[in-house]
Amino acid sequence: MMKGLKFKNKKAASFGSYGWSGEAVKLINTELTKAGFELVNEGLKLTWNPDETQREEAIEFGRNIGSSK
Repeated sequence: MMKGLKFKNKKAASFGSYGWSGEAVKLINTELTKAGFELVNEGLKLTWNPDETQREEAIEFGRNIGSSK
């Protein structure tokens, strides 16, 4: 994915929806960290068909990323 790239002073976050195990966010976080990104949070995992509460959580997740410095 980003193997060999050495980002500096860059922030990142991962998110995804899942129907089974939900491990992708953890795996993406590992790769982002290896590439030199600073993670702004632990990421967001939502079920495959998010309900209204989860949709609101996703919106807030995006707002937090946009406001992180």
